Amino acid sequence: MDWSKAKNILIIALLITNLVLLGAIYHSREGSASNDGENRMNDTILLLKEHDIYVDEELIPERNQRLPVLSVRYQAADEEEIERTLEESRIALSQDAADEEYAQAANQLLQEAGISGEGFTHQKVQRLGDEVNVLYGVEYDGYSLDNARLLVSFRDGKPSSIGKSWAEAVTMGKNKKRVMTACTALIKFMSELESAAKDQPREAVMIDEIRLVYWLEGYTENGGVSEDTAVPYWCIRYNGDQRSYIAAYEQ
Repeated sequence: MDWSKAKNILIIALLITNLVLLGAIYHSREGSASNDGENRMNDTILLLKEHDIYVDEELIPERNQRLPVLSVRYQAADEEEIERTLEESRIALSQDAADEEYAQAANQLLQEAGISGEGFTHQKVQRLGDEVNVLYGVEYDGYSLDNARLLVSFRDGKPSSIGKSWAEAVTMGKNKKRVMTACTALIKFMSELESAAKDQPREAVMIDEIRLVYWLEGYTENGGVSEDTAVPYWCIRYNGDQRSYIAAYEQ
């Protein structure tokens, strides 16, 4: 047999063997990581349960992520125009009017106040006793900018206030930083609850949702700046519509 051909066959055989071994090692590590993640999640759920906090496993995101900061631009409405719009409004809705009617009335008010709705990506109606709030939210690349929403309020079916400022998402940064796992955020949430309770009895906590959002730290309606940076936070919604926000970048 020709030696050069035999040598080539031997080299190919060794390459195939190495590839098979590398594949086996990779899958072994993947399986180990998967098992570690599953064990971590189970341990977290059990620990939370010991502290009267309950969460379904399927609500907990498993994948570790890296996220950049989000650049935003503040927008401000004409306050005199808002006051004029509220004073001259003839809108009067019944207390049991449908959410769609309140949403349409809010859209009309914004238009009359000279506020464009183009920067908003979603709208939500909330009812609190005799007050109805229509929230206009902002999302970017699937992430909500949670604390920079515009609010239009009605009391007893009549317009009572229109938000004077809000933020619009501009672009995400290029440098991505590691975000803590949802399990870590849940442990921090538990610690905050226990610290606030100060060894006093508190109600049981039923977690309804866990999601990554963006949050403007130090944001106020009258911040006096035109641009800002939002960072990732874990939003934990529990017991109906109560929310807790946990800074998500690993320290």
